[in-house]
Amino acid sequence: MFKLKIKNGHNVNIAGNPDKKFLPTRHHSSVSLSPENFRYIKPKLLVKENDSIQLGDPVFFDKLNPDIKWPAIASGKISKIVYGDRRVIKEIIFEVNDDKEKSLQPNSPNGLSSKEGVINYLLEKNMWPFLKQRPFNKVANPSDNPKSIIISLANTAPLAINHHFTLSDQQEYIVSALKHLKELTDGKLFLIVRPGEFTYLSDLEYIDLVEIEGPHPAGNIGVVLNHIQPINNKDIIWTVEGHHLPILGKIFSDGIFDPSITINIAGPCVKKPSYIKTRLGCPVDIYCQDNLTRDDVRIISGNVLTGKEINLDGYTNFYDSSISIIEKSFERSFMGWLHPGGSSKYSIFNAYIGDNKKPYKFTTLQNGSERAFVPIGAWEKVFPMDIYINELARSIVANDVDEMEQLGIYECDEEDVALCSFVCPSKTDVGGIIRKGLDLIYFDG
Repeated sequence: MFKLKIKNGHNVNIAGNPDKKFLPTRHHSSVSLSPENFRYIKPKLLVKENDSIQLGDPVFFDKLNPDIKWPAIASGKISKIVYGDRRVIKEIIFEVNDDKEKSLQPNSPNGLSSKEGVINYLLEKNMWPFLKQRPFNKVANPSDNPKSIIISLANTAPLAINHHFTLSDQQEYIVSALKHLKELTDGKLFLIVRPGEFTYLSDLEYIDLVEIEGPHPAGNIGVVLNHIQPINNKDIIWTVEGHHLPILGKIFSDGIFDPSITINIAGPCVKKPSYIKTRLGCPVDIYCQDNLTRDDVRIISGNVLTGKEINLDGYTNFYDSSISIIEKSFERSFMGWLHPGGSSKYSIFNAYIGDNKKPYKFTTLQNGSERAFVPIGAWEKVFPMDIYINELARSIVANDVDEMEQLGIYECDEEDVALCSFVCPSKTDVGGIIRKGLDLIYFDG
C-alpha cells in the first residue's frame, strides 16, 4: 500500500454539503446522451428520431475509431436529436420505457480471462466509452497498451459525492470490475482511497491501494500519478470514474447494462442537499422542483470548480456524479478589495479579517476581471504537483510545445489546476490554459 500525504491544496468550505440521506426516487421520462461530453471524437449516428431502442444498443460511433460505439442509456425510443452548427450532433434524448428495461435477463459472459477477451467484450457491449486515458482525458484507444490503470474512490472536490457511502452496497460488482480491468494492463492497477475506507480491497492481490490524506486536489488522478508514477509523452494511463465501477461490474458478472448511479444535489441554493438514486444522463428539473432557495441560480453538472453549466431543463453529463447549484450574482461589493473582511468575505491567504471555518455561500461573482499574470505564489500554494505551474502556463500562452512537454503538461488536466483559477488574483482561467496546451499538442501531433 502506498501512503500519500498532500500538503498543498485547499478544501473549499462551501455551504450546502449533502447530508447522507436520499431524496425520494423520481420517475425519469427521458434521459440524455451528449457526444459533446467526449473529447476529440467525430460522432456518426446509427439511429434516427422515433427509432425504437433497447438499453445498450449502439447509437453512434466515432468516425476516427469505428470500433468504439456508445450505448443507448435507456430502452424506449429516440425522442429527439439536437443538432448544432454544421449539423454537429449535440444531444440525443431518449424516451424511457421502464417495461422494456425490466424484461432484460442476466447472461453471464465467458472468455474474459485475457486482455483481448475483455477488450472485445467491452467493444461488443458498447461499454468502451467508460474507459478514459491520461494524458488528454479522452476516451481510451483499445489498441493502446496502458502503462497502468488508476481509479479514484476518494473524490475531494467541493460538494463531491462520498464513494464510501454511495458504493457501500456494491462490493460484489466493484470487485468484479477491478478483476477484469486488471486484465487490460501488464502494469499495476492503482486504487485511490481515504484511510479506513474500502478496507475489503486490501485483500485483493492484484490491486495497489494508494491511501491519500490532505486537502483537495489530493484525490485527483493527476496529483497521485505525479507522486507515484509520473508520465511523459510516450506513456498511456487508463482510468474509470469511481461511480461507474458497479456498471462495469454488472456487465462483467451478469452481462447486463444497468445505467443506475448515485449522485448528489448540493450547494448554497439547495434546500435539502442530499443524495439521489438515479441513472446516467438524468434530467435536472425533477430534482430541483421545490428544492431551490431562489430562482436566479447557476446549475452545474459536476463540481463547482470544473463542472459545466446546464439549464434547468437540461441533463447531467456522462461522467459527472454531482449537481451543484449556486447563486448568480453580478454586483460587486462595496469598497471591493478595501473591504475589511468578516463573514461576507472568503480568503484562503488571510487577506481579510475573519476566518473560513464557517461554510460560505459562494456565488458566480468573480470580484474582478481577467488581467495579466501576477506571479506572487498564489497558484503554488494550492498546487501539490511537482510542476512549475506558472512557467507551464506561460509556455502554453507562448505556444512553445517543447517547453510545455519539458515542464510536465502530460501530467496535468483542468481538474488538477482548478484551485489555481479559484485563488488567482489575476482571475486567470488556468484550467482553460492547460486545455489549450493539451489541444495544441493533440492536434499537432
